Amino acid sequence: MMSRTVGIDLGTTNSEVAIVEDGQARVLPGEDGDLILPSCVGFSNTGKVVVGREALRQYAAAPERTVRSIKRWMGTDHKTTLPIEGTDSDKTRDFLPHEISAMILRALKQRAETALREEVTQAVITVPAYFTDAQRQATKTAGEIAGLEVLQIINEPTAAALAYDVRSDETEQVLVYDLGGGTFDVSVVEITGEITEVLASHGNNQLGGDDFDRRLQLHLAEQFRQTHGVAVPDDPATQARLLRTAEQIKIALSSHAFAPVREAFLGSKGNTSLHLETEVARSDLEELIRPLLEQTLEAIDRALSDAKLQPDELDRIILVGGSTRIPLVQQMVEEHLGQTPVDGVQPDLCVALGAALQAGVLVGEEVEAILVDVIPHSLGISAAVSTPMGILPGVFSVIIPRNSVVPVSRSEVYSTLSPNQTAVEIEIFQGENEMAEENVPLGSYRVEGLPPGPAGSIQIEVHFDFDLNGILTVTTTEKGEGQQGTLVVNHAGIQRLSSHELKQARADLEALFEADETIPVIAKDREDIQLAPELAALIERAQQMLQILEDKQVEDLQALLDQLENALAEGETTTVSALQEELSDFLYYASTNTPGNT
Repeated sequence: MMSRTVGIDLGTTNSEVAIVEDGQARVLPGEDGDLILPSCVGFSNTGKVVVGREALRQYAAAPERTVRSIKRWMGTDHKTTLPIEGTDSDKTRDFLPHEISAMILRALKQRAETALREEVTQAVITVPAYFTDAQRQATKTAGEIAGLEVLQIINEPTAAALAYDVRSDETEQVLVYDLGGGTFDVSVVEITGEITEVLASHGNNQLGGDDFDRRLQLHLAEQFRQTHGVAVPDDPATQARLLRTAEQIKIALSSHAFAPVREAFLGSKGNTSLHLETEVARSDLEELIRPLLEQTLEAIDRALSDAKLQPDELDRIILVGGSTRIPLVQQMVEEHLGQTPVDGVQPDLCVALGAALQAGVLVGEEVEAILVDVIPHSLGISAAVSTPMGILPGVFSVIIPRNSVVPVSRSEVYSTLSPNQTAVEIEIFQGENEMAEENVPLGSYRVEGLPPGPAGSIQIEVHFDFDLNGILTVTTTEKGEGQQGTLVVNHAGIQRLSSHELKQARADLEALFEADETIPVIAKDREDIQLAPELAALIERAQQMLQILEDKQVEDLQALLDQLENALAEGETTTVSALQEELSDFLYYASTNTPGNT
């Protein structure tokens, strides 16, 4: 069997996988024809792992069994506790962010293999340009657990620039503005023929569409409080429903000036059910998010300054990421730079397409693209320096400046501070602050057994190697006797896995996916209709509730079940999804307002 290499955009909100064929990149669809896989992971109430749209559908009803926006936690030791054997079991397991991401990558790998009818073993995966070393290492580890050889980690704005057909014989200066669900990047790129060279990058790993959703969620909660005089219930399921509504309203306001809101059974006062019924104007959303967007304009100015360019020297502006569909984003960028952004490639897909083009280059496909990327943060160590006022400790000594072309190797020589000093502590940081402790710590280690001598007589060379995947290796050498120390920088518990650990992690992941995909639950004068366990369990729970509800609720619930059965029989996937959400909301409200339940 042949093996293929793919490009993957592992996004905060959505992810895609793409392939190069005959020199052209295309995004691969799922079995439902959808090019986009929501970056959402969960466990159904039967204990089956679900990824993508099915997981996103269950989020509002079961947030305790579902994970969204895990990308924001990459590179940390944040743990997510999930039930892994269904609702009747109290067995749970803690997952690290790269383990959750591995599930998304495994689903994308499976999608590609189904579409191509070939094995997929290699991938280029994208990350935000401003991702730290720890976040890049975590992404690479996730890919390996998913069964992929990660050929390269590349920056999302750079990948997007590869996807846009803006090449000419003349050198062009292009600004890529990338605003996704959870992160923001801006890169200034120089394109000459088939060579794409990044001149500068800046960004914010905690700014994106998720933040817009949360601000709108708070706005809707305030509307509810003003209307009914009570707050929206603070339980996770209700808040998840309100967040889902906020996201839907945000999307609607990208193409409409006003969006109606009707979220039924959002709360209660005594025996009276309370609904959220209001209207949100695009201007309301714009007022909420404008301060966040102003931060992105500051990042544009920083990147242009680093690239030594003025706005009027830019030849093109490219918008990337689903959040750039918001009209205010386009308006503010255009006003700030005095130029209308170009169109031509869907902002949701261009990063995956660019990753596929780079993957094609790496495996020898005939692709006209050469990528030259840069390091997003300065890298260095904590050192003591001599000043007129005396020795100043904890100064950030830069070894590799930000925006250096990668791969890059640099070294600096340092001397001992004290007489007969026998050891030195090498503390590694990334950032731009002059004081080391104000930057991001990446790791540390000791070099011991130094020969005795006067202060300053022992010299130590500190060598930094920053590779194409954005992973840093630090080597120290004592110049006299050649004593060495080496650290492949890891952070927050993200360690490179041994071959045995990797094999075990892959086996654990596969075990989670082994549960049966479907359960037959309904027959209607035709072959059994196959349903995902989540929907099957929801229908079973609804049928049980019919026995204990009041007459009016029974009538409403039975009508909802009849509509769902008809939609299933007709194969109306979109209608089924909408009715499933409505049924989930109905059951949640009914169960919390049934006598004997709290």
